[in-house]
Amino acid sequence: MILGIARFIAALSLSQYAIAAIVADVAPEITIIEEGYNVVAKLPCRGCPFLFQDTSKGTHEPWSERKDQNALLLNISLPYDSTFIAINNAELYSGRRNLPRVFANQVVHDLSIDQLSTILSSNQLEASHETNLGGGFFGLSYRQSLRAIKTSQGVKAFLFQFDVFELWSDLPEKELRFKMDDPEQKLLEVLLVEKQLISALEPAPTYEILSASLVSRSLHLVTRPSTSQLIMHFLDWDAYGRKGTTAHFLSSWTASFVDYLASGFWALFMFILFMIALFVVVCLVCIFGWGFWEDEYEKSQHGKRRRTRSRGDVEMAKGRFRSAEELGLMGRGRVIGVAKSD
Repeated sequence: MILGIARFIAALSLSQYAIAAIVADVAPEITIIEEGYNVVAKLPCRGCPFLFQDTSKGTHEPWSERKDQNALLLNISLPYDSTFIAINNAELYSGRRNLPRVFANQVVHDLSIDQLSTILSSNQLEASHETNLGGGFFGLSYRQSLRAIKTSQGVKAFLFQFDVFELWSDLPEKELRFKMDDPEQKLLEVLLVEKQLISALEPAPTYEILSASLVSRSLHLVTRPSTSQLIMHFLDWDAYGRKGTTAHFLSSWTASFVDYLASGFWALFMFILFMIALFVVVCLVCIFGWGFWEDEYEKSQHGKRRRTRSRGDVEMAKGRFRSAEELGLMGRGRVIGVAKSD
């Protein structure tokens, strides 16, 4: 009896150590990939449904939902010239007016360090429907802000905040929309500081990531509208910008036209033929239809000027005496008879 109790206590102690080892092996919320330029955030998704697919029968099985703690993987990168901030290859603050669509893969919250290393080494962080990291694939509705802050050392710095407030996915049979309205939901916060110039050949100014963290949304006033905050609703935007705007129509039409020209030889041939026909029509209109748009007054004035000019030429001819040479009489006279007068 005592021996059995001792064995139970020993087994319990070993299980506690095993659990502690497993917990210690869980990937942290922030993983540094390249110091100052690339970090990966594991954003907890409070209350989000976990999408999974039973691939034991094939990759075409339907997606299902279950309750499980999960997170979204965000790959935050900053190029050396600091021309934009990228989250999962979507370029933010790149100088373009259109807000990019950001996608993210879903993973279990207790994703291990080894699993994260495998994901990074195999470049599976490229967000796509084909990448299955254990969970679903979502389009993100987000708020973003970038504002300058003061530092005690006088170094120029910016605080970047990225808050996901809604998820969208078309993986289930019925499309999924989930609002992340939990007050304890965390958001991404990145501190950027200006780098010191080492060489005159370096572009200026450039920045690097000093720190990245996940902070509670309730402790930050990101839900209040501000001049520096931009809001992107996933279903209201696409690759051509905000739907329903003139810029979106022009961009989509131009892209469709370019795709049509690139579809084959006959499409390009018909476009060239159309341009030639259009040029011929314009030339014919310019030649034969020049006076079509003139009104009656302009036509009468034009005829009046022409008659006045011709009458002036006649009067000038009447008032000038011409010599015999000009009249062509020199050398043309003939003696036709001789007459004698008494």
